[in-house]
Amino acid sequence: MTSHELERVIAYHRITKHAPGRYARSLGYMDWDTQPDPFRRFDGAPRVELPLRADALRTKYAELYEPGAVAPHPLGIDGVATFFELALGLTAWKGYGESRWSLRADPSSGNLHPTEAYAVLPSIAGVLDAGVFHYLSHDHCLEQRARVAPDR
Repeated sequence: MTSHELERVIAYHRITKHAPGRYARSLGYMDWDTQPDPFRRFDGAPRVELPLRADALRTKYAELYEPGAVAPHPLGIDGVATFFELALGLTAWKGYGESRWSLRADPSSGNLHPTEAYAVLPSIAGVLDAGVFHYLSHDHCLEQRARVAPDR
């Protein structure tokens, strides 16, 4: 990146960020026609499809706060899938006219930020190799971003 390009990036950041006592410069309304895709995708990345498992979960909420009430389980694809489904998964789709949007498990008070999550996971036999994964909530899957070399 040249120094001129860097100056442009810094200038853009300066004029588009919020500051104490003022909001970032904007149009004053939401430009719904030019919204970016709310789901980050890494085209061509190897994917691991995750099962929807939350309905099979038998743990009661109160048991989470009782020492020893929930037995530990080895890390497996079902646990990873359940974690992402309950923490960051999509809970419903809504629509009005031609507009369509998702509701997420993580409440946001209407904030329009994208869901971003990465996990560094060990190898799970028969399912995935150790590596760094991005969670894509739209498709409830993991996208492999990097492989981790096995121990020698």
